[in-house]
Amino acid sequence: MEEQERVAEPADDAVAEPAVEPDAAGAAAETRASRRARREALLRHPVLPEMATVPRPVISVATVVLAALLVLALRTDPLVLAAGLAWTGLVLAWGWPRLLGSSSRFGSALAVGVTAVLAPAAAVAPTDDPYLRLVPVALAIGLGLMFVHQIVRRDGRPRLTESIGVTAFGLALLAVGTTWLPLARAARPTDVATVALVAVAVGAVADLGAGLGAVKAWLLPIAMVLGAAGALVAASVIGTPRPGTAALVGLLAAAVSHAMRRVLVVLPPVTALRCQLSAAAAGLLVTGVVAYGVSLALVG
Repeated sequence: MEEQERVAEPADDAVAEPAVEPDAAGAAAETRASRRARREALLRHPVLPEMATVPRPVISVATVVLAALLVLALRTDPLVLAAGLAWTGLVLAWGWPRLLGSSSRFGSALAVGVTAVLAPAAAVAPTDDPYLRLVPVALAIGLGLMFVHQIVRRDGRPRLTESIGVTAFGLALLAVGTTWLPLARAARPTDVATVALVAVAVGAVADLGAGLGAVKAWLLPIAMVLGAAGALVAASVIGTPRPGTAALVGLLAAAVSHAMRRVLVVLPPVTALRCQLSAAAAGLLVTGVVAYGVSLALVG
């Protein structure tokens, strides 16, 4: 009997050994060349997320409205422009934590909202160059609020790194947005900023083609062409800058703004109204550095 039990034990072990599934065996046998071919095929025929193929007319309309308000403020007075940028920053803060899925929406919105007011105020306060020298102070206050809020949280601080990243991203957009303000200090940079804002507004029309099969893969080039055309028209109306400079700033401003909006519209919370308004505000704030850079390089 003992010999029969000893003979039976290997048989039981053999039966208990799991068999290799065909799919796993096929995955293990995949070669480096086949993986490379699969990646190249995906690059040739990219698959857009379903959210990216849904038009968001609210974002386009909000972009046009905010850009028009900033143009009026820009050509009125730097203080008025600072108020317009503060309003745009508050629109960003209203939906930003929800759009990016922050685990502490109130604290993120508070830090971004306070900085949205302080950063333009710090940028407009100096009367001589460098005009942005006080902006880091406003950002430091925003960062302080961000970390203090995380310290006093009593919910266990879930997804802490993600929450800090969302808030820091919003603060970075506000910092970039303050670069619109130095352009309001002189006539020629003001004209560069004007054509850039017009380019962003005109380029936003391309977003409406997200649901069209023949167009959705070419939205970025279309936005750039529309932006350049809008900038050229605006430059011809106000008299400056030169056509080459206007076309360049229009191409770049429309491209950067469009890219920011396209990154944000694939997030599921974008279906909410406040999130769409925040996406529009982000597309305007991020473009300030483009106009500022072109103005420094080509206008002076």
